[in-house]
Amino acid sequence: MGDPVNQSIANQVVIVTGAAQGIGECVARHLARQGATLALADIQGDKVASVQTSLSQTGVNAKSYYVDIADTTVVKAAIASILHDFGRIDALVNVAGLDAPPGLAWEITEDDWRRVIDVDLNGQWWMIQAVLPHMMAQRSGKIVTISSISARRPFPDHTPAYAAAKAGLIGLTNSLATQLEAYGILVNCILPGMIGTGTDINMTQEEKDQYQQTFPLGIVGPEPVASAVSYLLAESGDWISGTAMNVSGGGIRGI
Repeated sequence: MGDPVNQSIANQVVIVTGAAQGIGECVARHLARQGATLALADIQGDKVASVQTSLSQTGVNAKSYYVDIADTTVVKAAIASILHDFGRIDALVNVAGLDAPPGLAWEITEDDWRRVIDVDLNGQWWMIQAVLPHMMAQRSGKIVTISSISARRPFPDHTPAYAAAKAGLIGLTNSLATQLEAYGILVNCILPGMIGTGTDINMTQEEKDQYQQTFPLGIVGPEPVASAVSYLLAESGDWISGTAMNVSGGGIRGI
């Protein structure tokens, strides 16, 4: 049995970036089961088109778009296309992100540092900036960014560039929420923990066992993150703004 259609989500046109795989694809499929109309964005054009095809075959209203979120020209063109195709944008879920090759801070190349910041922080902002005029005009909208527990808790296999960008998203969320609430726009971010789709996919069994001893809720995949996104986009999230939602299975505690 599939998820029941959530009417407060079924009436929304939702952009999901990074929708070709991992958390982004999971979020897209989760929202699709609840009836959302989806604009699927990813730099992996063929791959995101395949996700769109599989969703459309089940009756979901979805279209895919090639988007490099670090390129403002491409971002603006994509948002214009989405507005042309669907007539409105009700929510933006910023999932797309990457990390540099694992290494010490002083070993990161300038190109790697700039690329991580350009995608994980700047790219999130370019997407938000592009949808804001429309959301402000309609005086409603929801924006969810995907940060990481790396913003709060250091991991040796996550670069300082990644941690800095993900921490920046929390500050961006707080500042935007303060400025946009008067326009009916709610901005929040989610901090996933180890879910088995990022660098943690390469953990050895010994490392997984050790993690399980410290964090008994374990590594369960991206579905809890998708559920959190759904909670924020539905009417359940209508009074939530400027929050950094901890969805880490105990990976971080106390925030």
